[in-house]
This record gives sequence, structure tokens and C-alpha cells, in this order.
Amino acid sequence: MPSGSLSRRRALGAAGAAAAATVLPVVPALSGPVSAAAAADAPTNLSSMVDMRFGMFNHFNMGTFTNEEWAAPNQNPALFAPTVVDCAQWAAAAAAAKMGYGVLTTKHHDGFCLWPTAYNDYNVAQSSYKQDVVAQYVDAFRAKGLKVGLYYSIWDRTYSVQAYDSRHGVAADQTIQPGDLTYMLNQITELLTGYGTIDMFITDGYAWQMGQQAVSYQRIREHVKSLQPDIVMIDHGGLAVPFLGDAIYFEEPLGITSPTGNTFASMQGQTISNGWFWHPSTPSESLMSKASILSHLADLEPKYTSFILNCPPNRDGRLDTNVVNRLAEVGAVWSPNTSRAPLPAQLPRAEHPVTPVSAYATGFHTGEGPMNAIDGLSDKDFETCWSTWGLSPSQPHSITIDLGGVWSDVSNLEYLPKQWNRNDSTDGDITSYTISTSTDGATFTQVATGSWAADRVTKVAEWNARSVGFVRIQATAGTGGYVNMGAVRIGGRTARPVLVSPVLPGDGTVCRLVNRNSGQVADVSGAGTANGTDVLQWPWLNQDNQKWTFVSTDDGYYKIRSVSSGKLMEVAGLSRVDGGRVGIWSDDSVFQQHWAVTPTGDGYFYLTNRLSGLSLNVDGASTANGAGIEQETYNRATQQQWQIIAV
Repeated sequence: MPSGSLSRRRALGAAGAAAAATVLPVVPALSGPVSAAAAADAPTNLSSMVDMRFGMFNHFNMGTFTNEEWAAPNQNPALFAPTVVDCAQWAAAAAAAKMGYGVLTTKHHDGFCLWPTAYNDYNVAQSSYKQDVVAQYVDAFRAKGLKVGLYYSIWDRTYSVQAYDSRHGVAADQTIQPGDLTYMLNQITELLTGYGTIDMFITDGYAWQMGQQAVSYQRIREHVKSLQPDIVMIDHGGLAVPFLGDAIYFEEPLGITSPTGNTFASMQGQTISNGWFWHPSTPSESLMSKASILSHLADLEPKYTSFILNCPPNRDGRLDTNVVNRLAEVGAVWSPNTSRAPLPAQLPRAEHPVTPVSAYATGFHTGEGPMNAIDGLSDKDFETCWSTWGLSPSQPHSITIDLGGVWSDVSNLEYLPKQWNRNDSTDGDITSYTISTSTDGATFTQVATGSWAADRVTKVAEWNARSVGFVRIQATAGTGGYVNMGAVRIGGRTARPVLVSPVLPGDGTVCRLVNRNSGQVADVSGAGTANGTDVLQWPWLNQDNQKWTFVSTDDGYYKIRSVSSGKLMEVAGLSRVDGGRVGIWSDDSVFQQHWAVTPTGDGYFYLTNRLSGLSLNVDGASTANGAGIEQETYNRATQQQWQIIAV
């Protein structure tokens, strides 16, 4: 293991380093008191959103001035240099088109912020403009009687809030860590407490970039709703069915559009010009035609899908004349169809989700293990799933999901079949199921059973609210002779679950970790105390370098601390690959030092690394003294199962 901290920890960008130097507030843990904010009326809020029918998206940010759709990170903030930001002109154009709302890109993927955030130096206060664009925007749109939405990219390439992703060239030493979540929650607090009532909060760079386990959707959602209970949350992912957020976002340029007969509350996005951001060619473009805009409105209105049309302001902070004129042409002939029936009843969603920490299954196809069902990656071009394809028999099989402790008031589950399936079929959709819950991972009680249609639509199961630590879904039938699970969400519908008890006491009890396959214990090599010392297996000698304590992180995971050195068990070098070796290191409060502790139900545990999602494993299933301890993909093997025995 390298000795320098920057060689094994993510190096922050310029703005990230500035934020890291700032003392950030401590965000309350979810085990704390429930917010006193009034509960939102979700059906009413969704009806209000779809009844707005037509809205304006304003992509205005650093890319406007650099001629980039995705502006490069860490640029000079002085490049943001509008001569004036005329949000009143934007709002007037929206009103002329009979739009009902506007949505502003407060922060795009490069991380530049249109408000003077206290948490980085990459924002308007450091730019050539200096003024708060978000404040001007909300004031101008409200003055025209329009509702207001704020877009916020979870993915932030200047602050380096990003997960390892070979598709986009993100390096392995750039990965989500605890401080990133604090950074996001603090910025969200600024946006949702400093500008009055915000009607929609739109996230991006989430399901398709890092997933909702790396960045806890539970923490983001509960925080947003605690600040603005009636806000509608929407995510820019590749799904065409409701799952992440309150309503669907169909991204038309990706070929994802509202289907015939849609009755889910939805929004469909398209851009009036050639690109989401303004480009030098925009003023002279022919733009999306009036006929096409009217055709979209006629098509989407009966589908309960609001059409959000992107109109990018130019470097003078104004909409170009051709854009203003096109919107006026549309508004002159279009009016909403007030005879449309009210929004039909929506799915009984998990309004208060709990982020799982681990999962295991009775069987799975190679490369499609149970951790894929909880990673939250659900984009059109990047989706993972748990699947029994190719197994004999392929069913019944079960998947058990660990919530990282016992939570009160858990009452429902959302199942997302794989969306982008082999041959675009519904093969693998679970059509018959039984759901059981447990508080100890050993004794399970059936709470629901039933059948689902094979149509790739999000499915829901409900039961009477109860305390739950583990949820087991047994799939007894599926289309095509196998079953899959693209994603799963578990939580409370009306009451917010609160952590009742952890998996382990975490009270400093000294333990030994005994491997089921070899009978040997996890041992710090040579009783070493230096950062980077390997952990291996050795016969029990009752020595301090073989003793460990478990310390709760208060969000479902544990730090495993060596008694001899006080240092933590971690996976070296931010590794996410099979064979990544395990050693000890000083407590740096990083995810590679956090472990999910999941009981197998028969006295053993799986230890799953938070960063990689891989299991603590004895290399090669060796029974020899000194065999290395590493991480490997979960495969149900005994060398991945451990007793935790007090000494």
C-alpha cells in the first residue's frame, strides 16, 4: 500500500480543496428525531405538476461561456461573464408561451454554482458577474405567476463528487466519500432555504453516474423533503417508469419518450435549439418548429406528461430573438385542455426509503449478483441487475436485502424489473413472489405474497408497518424461465422509518473473526502497526493483533478496529476489483474503511466493503497459515463467511 495519503485518497480539485478547508456543519443522522415539517400531500403535488402542462428549462451556466455541453471542471470562474442576466425577459417569454413554470440549472456537471455558495469557490461570487442568479431567477418567474424548479447535478467534477466509471473516464482514485454527502446536503440546504417555496427539485448525474447507494438516496430525499415538504423530486435518469423520485423524467434526445397510454405523473424534456446550452450558432438556427412544439404538447398532454422545453440564454444573459419569437408564436395558438381528466391514482410509493447496505441470494448468473439489485444504477446505457438466468433450476430463488439495522415503520417495497433487457423483452420479470421480513437475519415472517404482470413497470408490495432489518423476496415464477431484479426500494409509505437498533452492539466488545472455511482468524501480519500492513489468516493465539472491535458509523456500516494498533481494516488503494487486498490504516473516515455486517442466518456473517461492494474473503479458499485476506465478488462460498466471537 502506498504511504502517501494523496496517493490513496482522492485529490480534490481547486474548488473542492477550498470547500474541504471550510468547517462544514454536521448533518443530522437519520437515527435522530423526525423532522417536524408537515407531511407533503404527494397526490396533490403531482397533480399540480402535471397540470402545469408546459414549462421552460434554462440551461445557463459555465458551458454558456465555454461553448461546451459538459463544461470542463476547474476552469477559471471569471469565465462566467454575462453583461446582464435578464431573468425577467426569460420569464416574460415563458408567460407568452403560456408556460406554467421554469427550471434553472443551478449547478451542472462541472460544478459551477449560480448562487454564492459557502461550500466551494467555484461560483458566481468568484466570477466576473458576482450576483446571485438563482435569486434573480426565482423572483422574476414568480413575478409572472410561474412556478419555480431548481436543477442540481449530484455529479460534480470540480469538487470530484463522482464514482469510478470507466465509461466516462473517471479515474479509480475519484470516488464518493462521507464528506461529499455533507457537501451536497449543505448546498441543497442553501438552495431550499434561501429562495422561498421551490416547487420542483431536479437531480442529475445520479442513477446514470454513481447510483443511489454510493450517494444515499435516503439521505438526499429525507433532507429535501424536510426542507420543502411539498416539493416534487425528479431525477434525470434513463428510466421510463416511476422509480427514483416522485415523477418520471423522459429525456427525449436519448430516445426516451412518454409511451402511449401513460398515466404516471411525468415530464418530458427537449431543447428548442441544437444543444442544451447556448452556442454561437443558436441565434441563427431555425430552432424547433412551432408545429413540432404544438405536436409535442398535443401528444403529451393526454399522457399526463408536462413538456419542458429548454431555452438557453446567451452570453448577454438574454434569450435570443429567434427563441423569444418562437415561444410567442406557440403561445398565440396553444392553450391547455382543461377538460382533461384528473391525474389517475399513482403507485403507493416508498415515500421514506431506507438505503440497503448489502444483499445476498440463493443463486445468480455470473456477473449478475445480488449487490447489483441495490446499487441504484438504472440508466439506459448502464444498468445492473440480480439475475438467475442460466441457472438450473432458475426458480424459486430468493434475494435477502440488509437494511443495516432494524428500522421502524417499514411497510412497502418497490421492485424494478430490468428495463433494458435481452432482446428488449420482458424475460426475467418476477410474476409470482413471497416477501418475508426479519429483525435478526435468522427468523423470517411472511408479510406479503402475490403476483405481478410481466410488463417491466415498477411493482409495489405493501404490508402492515413493522420493524424490519432484513427483507427476503422469494421469486417463485418469472417470464422466460428465470427472474431478475434491476433495482429495489424498501421503506415506509406514510411514516418515516427510524433506526431502532444496529446489527451489532458496536459497544467496543473485543472479538475475533473466524473464517468458516479455514477455521483461522483475521490477523494483522507480524503484529504490525504501520499503515498498509496486510491482514491475513492465522491460527488463534489470543494475541491483540488477532482481536477487533466493531464501531458503528451510524448509517448502517461498521469500522473494524484492530486492538493492537487502533487502526482500521480497509481495502487498499480504493480498489474495486476482485483480489483487492485488505490491510490496516489510520481512521480517515473513508468508505473503504466501512463494512456492512450481514448475518447469514446460521451464526456467520458476510462482511461487505462499502466502497467496492465486494466480500471479505480468504484468497483462493486457502486453509494455510498466512494466506492473504482480500475482497472478492460475493459467491456464497464459505471462505466469505465469518464468525464474530467475543473474546
